Amino acid sequence: MSVPRALVVRSGPDPFVAVDASRLEVVERVSHTIESVEMDARGIPGRADFAVFTSRVAVDRALLDPGSTLARCVAAAGQAYCVGQGTEAALRAKGITRTATGGGSARALLAALPDRLEGMTVIFPCGADSLAELPEGLRARGARVIPIVMYRKVPKPADESVGREIVERPFAAFCATAPSAAQWLFEGLGPEAEARLRATPAVVLGMSTLRWLDARGVTRIEVAPEASFAAAGQRLEALASAGPAD
Repeated sequence: MSVPRALVVRSGPDPFVAVDASRLEVVERVSHTIESVEMDARGIPGRADFAVFTSRVAVDRALLDPGSTLARCVAAAGQAYCVGQGTEAALRAKGITRTATGGGSARALLAALPDRLEGMTVIFPCGADSLAELPEGLRARGARVIPIVMYRKVPKPADESVGREIVERPFAAFCATAPSAAQWLFEGLGPEAEARLRATPAVVLGMSTLRWLDARGVTRIEVAPEASFAAAGQRLEALASAGPAD
């Protein structure tokens, strides 16, 4: 009996979690490269009430040099809020222990924050393509939000092998780890491959990617119970047990 196959497309640098190869074969593709953006340290405040992070890349770059103005600002903030558990784990690994996490999306993170933020300063280390929903939501509550752009995601050329595999060896399930990964995947497909992928069960880490795939016509989308690759891998195994899409 052949092992079911799942497609994983990620836009970040971290590899997908290892899964039991006897239960699931994972075909992994990387949609973007990470390119540094020169940061203007003059925009970093002397203090912030809290920091918000929406990616592990932002954590790694903000805290790369513990003696930098940005790292000191993050460390001195009263709290660090994270979009998901992977980002929170990265912060804790850097010694930032006063953390709280949302549910894998900007909307869920906003729900975890106080409704009134008048007079508070929020520092937001981020990528150039970060969703505007989070800082806009914070400003609507009265906060002074200071985005610190440190990197951008650059899409790789379309990978024609992905479309061929979808048509010739259909996947039982797929996972796009971010809206940018989902966009790269679908924009590189021909009509037949796209139609087949829309009928393939999908796993996502948060609501932003769910909304993107839903707008593209994907018929079955499940949000991983935790915003982590480990949780996504478990859901892929469960979905793939039903077999490839027809």
